[in-house]
Amino acid sequence: MRWSIALGSLAALCTATMPVHAQELRPSLEDSFRLGSGTGLLCRVQSRLTDPALSTMFDRAYSIVCRDAAEPVGHIYALRSTTDPISRLAALRADRVQCASGETGETLETIGSTRRQQCTLSAAPVGYTVYRHSAGNTEYVAEGLAGYDSALQLGLRTIVTDQILPGELSIATTGMGDAAAFARVQAGTLDSDQALAEGYRRNNSGDYAEAAEFFETLFRRNASEDGPDAAERAGEYLINQALQQSNLGQFEAADATYARALAIPSASATQLRLRRNFRALHLLNQQRSDEALAILDSGLEALMTPVDGSGVDPMPSAGGSRHDALAAHDHVFFAEELRLQVGVARSEVPRGVDHAPPRHVDVGLAENPAD
Repeated sequence: MRWSIALGSLAALCTATMPVHAQELRPSLEDSFRLGSGTGLLCRVQSRLTDPALSTMFDRAYSIVCRDAAEPVGHIYALRSTTDPISRLAALRADRVQCASGETGETLETIGSTRRQQCTLSAAPVGYTVYRHSAGNTEYVAEGLAGYDSALQLGLRTIVTDQILPGELSIATTGMGDAAAFARVQAGTLDSDQALAEGYRRNNSGDYAEAAEFFETLFRRNASEDGPDAAERAGEYLINQALQQSNLGQFEAADATYARALAIPSASATQLRLRRNFRALHLLNQQRSDEALAILDSGLEALMTPVDGSGVDPMPSAGGSRHDALAAHDHVFFAEELRLQVGVARSEVPRGVDHAPPRHVDVGLAENPAD
């Protein structure tokens, strides 16, 4: 019994001292530290020693980087007020951000009175927020995408108090501006694989305009890359973009985008499966049921394009890789599900109606479309 009590006391002592140690850390002396606590959005604050906003040896600048983000979502500054830092920061952001005149007052926990300015990105109708707090001879500023407002507020409070503060971070769904435009910004900041998965999730949830922004942005980003998978990725992004256009009723644009995707050479069973299945969905959106069934019955070989221009490569044989075998096996079940959808579509759409709203077919691609 004594051992149980002793061990329990030791565990309680360690648990009690851990948050105290975290609180004793001084962010002003750290190059990098975690922002927030709990299981929400994971972000870090990183010191920037060469930021153009720095003017004196006492100035500090930080960037807020969240997990899976390729670019900072916000910035925090602690600048001496004697050097007119507010005008300097406004000039630095003038080319990329448009701000409304005037500020509104807001009270933040632990630091009190704060000024807030609402802005918009120049390149897209996406909200951008600037917080300002004065204390002594220092002006504290936190600015960044409005969707990450919780990170901006907690980051500002952390730098002002010079303490690691607890707080749950999340991506806001209000005040961020146009949803499709915000999706475009997210697609530009997320890692490519994460952005692709997010695009599939938006499609599966019926947010077709937002999904289209993800795939269009991914296609543009991919154009500047020169990796061995660049061509395959371009085809996948294009065929997904075509499907979103079809889901939105933009059938002529979808036809053109699909033709661009089909022109990219590929002998991959996975990529050919995507092209065939999404083409069938596009036809089904237009109530062209017979053509959709013909596409499904044609098999993958009909969509294969040569890799080197010399001829069409053969389909993987039975002795091919497990990935190819799974891909070939999977498309049979998808085709059967589409055939069921075709039957439902034929029974529900009244005679004389050109097309019906797009149907959701779970293609099993939300997490990893290549599997």
